[in-house]
Amino acid sequence: MNAPAPKTTPNPSLADAIEDLFTTRGLSAGDLIPPTHELAKEFNVSRPVVREALAELTGRGLLNRQQGREGMLRVPGEETLGRVFAYRLNARDVSFSDLQGFRELLEVDAARLAAGRASMLDVAHLSDILHSMSGATTEEEMLAADVEFHLAVARIANPLYGYVLEGLNSLLTQSRLTVWAEYVRAGGDVQTAIERHAQIRDRIAAVDPEGAAMAMKADLADNLEGQSTAP
Repeated sequence: MNAPAPKTTPNPSLADAIEDLFTTRGLSAGDLIPPTHELAKEFNVSRPVVREALAELTGRGLLNRQQGREGMLRVPGEETLGRVFAYRLNARDVSFSDLQGFRELLEVDAARLAAGRASMLDVAHLSDILHSMSGATTEEEMLAADVEFHLAVARIANPLYGYVLEGLNSLLTQSRLTVWAEYVRAGGDVQTAIERHAQIRDRIAAVDPEGAAMAMKADLADNLEGQSTAP
């Protein structure tokens, strides 16, 4: 009995099936994926159909591919999650207000957890970032240090918190810069902003979960309202 002819039409579920195959085979970041001809045989589809599915996986951030070489698995970065948030935002499934509310929940809980998990090196790293904030000479430098501080707290709490926050940052960076500029123009004191972050650091260092959470909430309260009106 002859084997069925390979399918030549695009298969929307093929990318998911190939991804499942990689998981079943125990492939991880840095591993080469099976050759195109092997995948074509495995799923009884033509090579062009496999290439289309691999292109989709590349778009998802799961593969690194170079001309003439088999693809290599990679760990999706924050840009992948950022695109997911962006798609949902563009589709109006979520709003900026939703993103900001989620960010507040995440960061307040992150500060609470970080207070129970931070090492001396973690606290020293937060102090180094505060030093960078104090030395910032432009709004962009101040924002970069602010983002780094909040990411550091999230990563201390849980690496996944940091990953999610990085995805959110790709959407909120411009609005945060706008809010910071307005804060300064309205007479906001840069030193006060730095001291708010120092208070978060101090509560984490003191192993004071609720104090750290309250300090984080106070810091976020100064910019969440402004962000909700950002374009």
